[in-house]
Amino acid sequence: MRRLIPLLALLVVPGVASANGCPSPCSGQISSPDGTQLLYVQPAGVGGPVHAYDTSSGGRMFSLPAGITSADGRSHVTATAHRVGTVVSRLRVSNAQVTGTVLVDGRWRLAGVAPNGRFTALARKARDRRSTDVTILDVTRDRIAHTLDLPGDFEVETVSNDGERLFLIERLASKTKYVVRLFDLSSNRLATKPLRGKGEPSVMAGYAWSGVGSPDGRWLLTLYLNSERKLAFVHALDLVTSKPTCIFLPGRGSFTSLKGYSLTLSPNGRKLYATNTALGVLSEIDLVKRKVVRTARFARGVRGGNTPTMSGTISRSGRMLYFSGGRDLFAYDAAYGVVRGPYATGGRLSGYGFGLGDRRIHALRADGRMLTFEAATGKRRRV
Repeated sequence: MRRLIPLLALLVVPGVASANGCPSPCSGQISSPDGTQLLYVQPAGVGGPVHAYDTSSGGRMFSLPAGITSADGRSHVTATAHRVGTVVSRLRVSNAQVTGTVLVDGRWRLAGVAPNGRFTALARKARDRRSTDVTILDVTRDRIAHTLDLPGDFEVETVSNDGERLFLIERLASKTKYVVRLFDLSSNRLATKPLRGKGEPSVMAGYAWSGVGSPDGRWLLTLYLNSERKLAFVHALDLVTSKPTCIFLPGRGSFTSLKGYSLTLSPNGRKLYATNTALGVLSEIDLVKRKVVRTARFARGVRGGNTPTMSGTISRSGRMLYFSGGRDLFAYDAAYGVVRGPYATGGRLSGYGFGLGDRRIHALRADGRMLTFEAATGKRRRV
């Protein structure tokens, strides 16, 4: 039996300060909200802690523990397994305040968060991977909404904003092969046929490497790497129509170079940019047409070693995109389709993002130093 016990003060977050919200994802997906002076970074990658820095002083203001941030950038969910069960907590991204904490029987892994932050998915697998248990929590009401026992090896992709659909990846006997499945939570039924795009096979091959969700809950966009064919593609899952599309990126490369891809969504949710400094290529994807509509080539940059993949940062107008392979910065002018740079940072980056008014780019190095660049020219400002 899975029980849910409300907890009010189990999680303590020190050093809380006020802020206006977090770009999604927190490494700089979009410009900082109006009035904010904070840069949010996630040095360990998705699932790791999130740190908020003051762009004026370079000091850390507060931190969010390891977890998943909702695509709308408002909520951050954590799950910690204890002997008494798994503690699930929801925090405000704007100030790290805990807004709800519950305890679920058993040991669970945080598997997904709905784009609006209302629903959270916990998962655990049998040792032989022949079955997967999933618990769906309504974290705004601190209650269990659904419990599922699925025969097979499943990974949670996400939960829809209304909590009626659960999107899953089912791994087949070959770990590189998978199918996309839909579980209708309103009828408690797993759809018989896998989801697939028009003219596409139901069985796909590749490793999920990184992803980004649209703040409005429309898209879940996942980068897949196919080491056998030495290519990368974006798995674009429409969470409203429940239809997936595979969009192949131009160019081929080694698995190491393909890992240099990162995804950045435009503020209006209509364009997706796939950048790779190791290959020296940028692909502009039209999500309405669901295809690559422009490709820009540029001189290859130096990657940042083991730096986790970070999304780029894009201005509110959607014209200027800054991206990095982990060290130097590059700028893409969407009006002209031109990549400029690299702009040297002198070290490995933890995160970067547009600042107040989209006039400046703030970049935090791994050594703790905050750098500032003019967004229009890439010229570094000396403090």
